[in-house]
Amino acid sequence: MSPFLLFIALLCLPALAATISGTVRDMSGNPVENARIDHTGRMVVVSLLVDPFPNEVRTDASGRFRATTSAPAVVVRKPGYVSARVAVNDGDEEHIVLERITSYSRCKLSPPPKVKTKKTGDVDYTATWFYIQTKDGPKGILSGSGPSYSWGAPSSQDVWTSKEYAEVMYESGMIDASGHTSDGKYWRSRSKFGASAQYYDVNRETAEQLDCVMDGVTLR
Repeated sequence: MSPFLLFIALLCLPALAATISGTVRDMSGNPVENARIDHTGRMVVVSLLVDPFPNEVRTDASGRFRATTSAPAVVVRKPGYVSARVAVNDGDEEHIVLERITSYSRCKLSPPPKVKTKKTGDVDYTATWFYIQTKDGPKGILSGSGPSYSWGAPSSQDVWTSKEYAEVMYESGMIDASGHTSDGKYWRSRSKFGASAQYYDVNRETAEQLDCVMDGVTLR
């Protein structure tokens, strides 16, 4: 069964709420206050300009948190740190360590691939397709912005169904997330409230090329 069909099947099952709690610290052992505990099953809206919603889960001054969720995993994130995806097991006491971001580029190719662009849009958004030629045809990144174009975070489906998942949250609030499914399909998204750039459903070789393209894409 594909990850997407598995996700749909899980949604059809009765939700069994689990409680996850723990402490978030940095590499020096200091508590990380106000870290977000996201993708608990509620809508995720990330904006540094908006006060936390009442139902959001954040760490306190001691770095502690507690959340009740029917989701299979949550993401612990805070600006300036590498995020952590944590599997949910009822009653577990988690000890999470967040590392500071040390790298801002994922491009491993020299020279980077040649890029072409194509503008698109509608009444409520504008977008640009940054694409390259591959042996499977043109593949690219769609970067767009608009009032409701992005809620500032990757989809919970992508978080929950990816076999491997990686994420950083920059000081600006932009989230750079990526992963791949069990059948080897890669995806990546950079998002902030109102804008995102993303590619989906590509093989590893194409993903490595598009990672270089992503370095040159600026969210508006």
